[in-house]
Order: sequence, then structure tokens, then C-alpha cells
Amino acid sequence: MELHCDTCARVRTFEPPVRADDLRASCPERACTACGATIVIAPVILLMDRRPRVLLRRAA
Repeated sequence: MELHCDTCARVRTFEPPVRADDLRASCPERACTACGATIVIAPVILLMDRRPRVLLRRAA
């Protein structure tokens, strides 16, 4: 995955970091292959307002 690295100040390849517990597939972190800077990739969560809509009408 190619992302912008703030440390390198350019687009670099990011991969899951090497971990002792070997959970690379489920790891949300990615490490820059050039400098080792790590970022966390978070999923996009859509929050929906489930309250009923209230319509305001002008009195006639």
C-alpha cells in the first residue's frame, strides 16, 4: 500500500510491521518501508442519526 509518509515527506510503501505475536493480517498499523514510521489505518465509520425528523411549518 502506498501512502504519504510525513517523516520522509514523500509517497512510500507501507506494510504491516513485524510483530512478535505474528498477527500481521489483523494489524491496523502500517510501517514505512524506508524509515519505519508507523501509522494506524482506521476503518471509516458512518454514524447515522436515527431520530425521527421533525418538520417545522409556518403557521398559515
